[in-house]
Order: sequence, then structure tokens, then C-alpha cells
Amino acid sequence: MNCNKNRKLILNLNCYGWVLCLFLVFTNFSNAQSTKGFEAKQWYVESQIGLSYLWSDLAIVDNSLSLEQEPTFEDAIKLQMLFNINYSLARNFFVGFNVGVGYLDYEIKESNQQVNLNNYQFGTYFRYYLEITPMISVFTQVGANQNFLESNRFESNGYINAYNDIGLTLKLLENWWLSFTFRDLVYFYSSDPNFEDRSDFGFSNPLRNFAKFPVFGVQYQLD
Repeated sequence: MNCNKNRKLILNLNCYGWVLCLFLVFTNFSNAQSTKGFEAKQWYVESQIGLSYLWSDLAIVDNSLSLEQEPTFEDAIKLQMLFNINYSLARNFFVGFNVGVGYLDYEIKESNQQVNLNNYQFGTYFRYYLEITPMISVFTQVGANQNFLESNRFESNGYINAYNDIGLTLKLLENWWLSFTFRDLVYFYSSDPNFEDRSDFGFSNPLRNFAKFPVFGVQYQLD
């Protein structure tokens, strides 16, 4: 008799457990559906940062050095910070404006010369998100920047760069997103020297660019 009662109790607990699980799944799915994507006519602020200092490793990734060769650069750091303001013209479609600063400092080993560059930029862009899941989206961004480069080695230079980037966005919390940007799938630089050491029109490998100079961002939707 006690065994039957225990079995009924276990069955009831299992039923309640499944009901609770289904309720939680349904609730989470409903919440995900209600917060899915980027709604139209919303303002967002975004901060992006890129940082790298492993020049010898990056040169090997770029196939400019072999493992047996000595690196050309030492004690290097490359840093870039951007502040963006985004507005959703339509669902998942943004127009944005950015201002930013970049800093590059390294030592040329052969001559013991310390080189530094400062880059200041502002620009505009369009960005489109493609939803993979309610929490994950990929995006493509097309834009152009006006840049001003200062250096202790090169002549100061004002130049324009246009680009097509791709990226991945993860929803962290309500109104918060984390992004990974893979830069310069397609690019154009009007002159050199410039902060990316590129020239004219070209294509590049965004994954390799991310390995050399990873760029992360945090975006917040304003209420």
C-alpha cells in the first residue's frame, strides 16, 4: 500500500515537474519572441574597442614572418576606441554615426626607433541585422570615415576610408548586446600612410583581421 502511494507521489511529482518545465520553456520562448530583433524607431548607444600587442604572432598569422625569423617590431600596442550613436530606421536596419581615436606604438628593432601614430576619425554607416535565433544575430555594415593621422615618423595625413564589415551580435540582457566585428571584407583607402596600413581598393579576410586586431562592442537601447 505504501509502495502504491509512493509511486503515485512520484508520478504526481513527475507530472508537476514536466508541467513546470513546459511552463518555463513557454515563458522563455514568449519573452524571447517579445524581445526578438531590433525594433524600428529606437535609439541605441554603442562603444567599441580594439586592442592588440602580439606583433610577432600577428606577423606570423599574416605570413610575413616564419617561425625561425626574428620579429621586426617589439613592445607594440595598437588600441582603438569608438563611440557610436545608432537609430533603427526599420526593423533590424540601422543608420549610425561614430567618432573615435586610435593609437599605435611600436619599436623598430633594427634601428631602436620608437614610432607612434594617433588617428582621429568620424563617419557614418548603415547596418543590417539578420536574426539567427532570438538571442543571436549576424550583421553587415557599410560605411565611410574621415580620418586624421599624426605620427612622429610619417607626415600627417587626412584620408577617407570606406568599408564593408561583418559581425556577430549576442543579446546579453534586456536592452544590452555584445558584438564581435570582423573588419574590412571590402575596403577603400584614399591615401597612405593610414592607421590600417592599407591602400586603394581591395578585399581581405575578416577572420584573419579579427585574429590580428579583435574588435568588441557593447550596445544599449535607450528607453
